[in-house]
Formats: sequence, structure tokens, C-alpha cells
Amino acid sequence: MSNTKWTAALVPFAALLGLVVANPVYAQDGVAIAAKTFSSEVCTPADPAAVANIPAGVSGFTGYESAPGDWLREADASALKGKRVALTAMGLGQPFFLAIKGHWERMATKYGFELKVYDGRFDAGTVQKIVDDVISDAPDAVAFAPLDSAAAVGQVKRIQEAGIKVVTYNVQPTEVVAPRVFANDYDGPLIVGCNAATYFKERFGDKAAVIGVVDYPILPQVQDRKNGFLKGFLSIIPTATIAQAVDGGATIDKANPAAGDMLQAHPDINVIFGINNDSSLGALAALRAAGSYSPDFGVVASVDGSAPIMAELGNPDSPLKAESGYPPYDFSIATLNLLAATVEGKADANTQVVVGYPAIAPTPEGIKAWLDTQYPK
Repeated sequence: MSNTKWTAALVPFAALLGLVVANPVYAQDGVAIAAKTFSSEVCTPADPAAVANIPAGVSGFTGYESAPGDWLREADASALKGKRVALTAMGLGQPFFLAIKGHWERMATKYGFELKVYDGRFDAGTVQKIVDDVISDAPDAVAFAPLDSAAAVGQVKRIQEAGIKVVTYNVQPTEVVAPRVFANDYDGPLIVGCNAATYFKERFGDKAAVIGVVDYPILPQVQDRKNGFLKGFLSIIPTATIAQAVDGGATIDKANPAAGDMLQAHPDINVIFGINNDSSLGALAALRAAGSYSPDFGVVASVDGSAPIMAELGNPDSPLKAESGYPPYDFSIATLNLLAATVEGKADANTQVVVGYPAIAPTPEGIKAWLDTQYPK
């Protein structure tokens, strides 16, 4: 699935930077308020009772302590040199996984290994077929992106039983079966919730905040994203209410109608959290269709930090004002280094690498710095 039909309407990033800097009302618009209220720190609940019933993190069931090592450094050489390596992606229709693919292709050239990329298309049957194809192709090593935490256990075991070295990345299997790279999916969105609520409070004062979530309930890590955001938002605005969470399928073509139905059922919603950028872009498209795409809507918040959403983050006309970055470069180099360590016998099923999940400063400089590293052209 391509995002082209949605991103075509977005402000080109280079033009956006000029718009924000040159705009004479910049100091008074939502972009300036977002920049003024931005923080990279977790906020303290104003009313602990308001967040007492929000579940804690569940996806990082092994904890969030990372194995010692310089996992984010590009070494001069890699143990993958001369190897045949398979990389799977949950879906190459998403900017995050396209960026992963690009980083791996560059590193395959740098380190001299053969790379084959498989597209899971966010489809369980396709991912199962990929496992069959990988086993048949018999590469030396596999960087595997599970689509489902539970199903991943059997899929990884099958790859291992075929004598192939494998690590998982992004989604953590529900059992300890292989070395893995994942992020703290609770604290990153929690900070976004803090920033979104602080922005809302600064811009709209005591106006009642009504939250809608474009969700993807199949994944535990996504529930951590949702609950982290809710805890952050209610930490700042304890009186906020949650109207509905809808399954947006984690893709734009599903998130758009789901968000549209949610807004129609709850026209008082003025806060939307998308569990990834496709979910938020789908919600923004639904707001356009409803004639509500404006900073006056309230606030839209998201996680991922892809280039299309960065154009929204810096756009004075957009209601999207809070974002945390799910870093494709960090995931790529950490997974590559862990896979190399696994091939060398220096990592086992108990080895895990936890990458950071930073909030992105909603300024031209903050946006550019993020994109230059994570989504290079």
C-alpha cells in the first residue's frame, strides 16, 4: 500500500521550513505554542488518582534494560561480510519500514553482504509465507520483524530449527526465543501525551478535552503506546475523557475510515492519538473530509516521526502538534550489530537491545535534525 495519495497534499518539507521561519505570525500560532511547551521529559501526574487505572507497560515483558555494548555505532567491519542476509518488514507501505530497508541496503554495500528484503504487507498469511520462503532460501542470517507477538514464537523457532541464525526487531515475541531489538513503547508515547496536553492547556485553557484513539489492538506494544499516551495526557489534564478507541489497522487506508466513523460518532472529540504515523495521517485526512482540519480543532498527536508527519508537525495550519520518534536508523544499526553478534556466537536468546524513543522538538531545527539522521533522502 502506497501513501502517495495522502502525502501529495502535505506541505513539501523544504517549503515548510521557509514558511515557518518567514511567517510573521509565527510567534502567535500553534507551532510557536508547541515549541514553547515542548519537553523531552516525563511529566508528573497532577492528580495521581486520574492515572491510577491506566495499565502499565506489557510489551517489554523482559524489562527495558539493554545488553552492554555499543549497539548504535557503525563499526568499520561486520561479521556479516560475505553472508547472505534476509530482512523482513511488517509492511513496506509505511515510511518507517521503507527507511529500515534503505538503511540496510546502504549497510549491505558498506559491509559487503548480500541482502534480500521481504515485505510482510501487514498480513498474517503473507508473513507466514515469508517464513516458508526464508527457510527454503536458507540464508546465513535473518533479521525478522514479527507481525504478531504470539505467532512470532513459532515462526522464529521454525527458522532456528532450519539452522538459520535469527534476531527479531520492532515487535517482541511473547516468549524469549531469540536475541531481540525493541523500544520502550510506553515512555516515548507518555512524553508525547504530556506535550500534547500541555499544548492543549496552553492554547485552549479550561476547555474540556475529549480523546479519541486510532488504535491497532492486536499488538501489545501498541497498547503500551496508547496507555502511555493516555497516562501522559491525563497527568496534565486529569479531567480529560476518553470517548472511543477504534481499530485503524495501522495503515492509512484503514485508519482513515475508522477515524471518520469515530469523529462522526463523537463530534466532541478534540484530541486524537494515532498509534503510528499512518494512523495519524488517516485521522488528519478524516478531519479534512469533515472540514475540521485546523489548529482550532484541538490537538492531534502521534508516534513514529516519518517525513510525511514531520510536514504536519511544522505546519501552522495542522492540528498535529506533538510527536515522538520511532527511530528507523537506530533500529537498523542496532539490529545489524546484534545479528552480527549472533552469527559470531556472542549473543543468545537472552540478549536484548532497547533503543530510545525520543520526543521530537516541533521546530524547524528539531524536525530537520531528526529527518537528516533517521529518514535521509
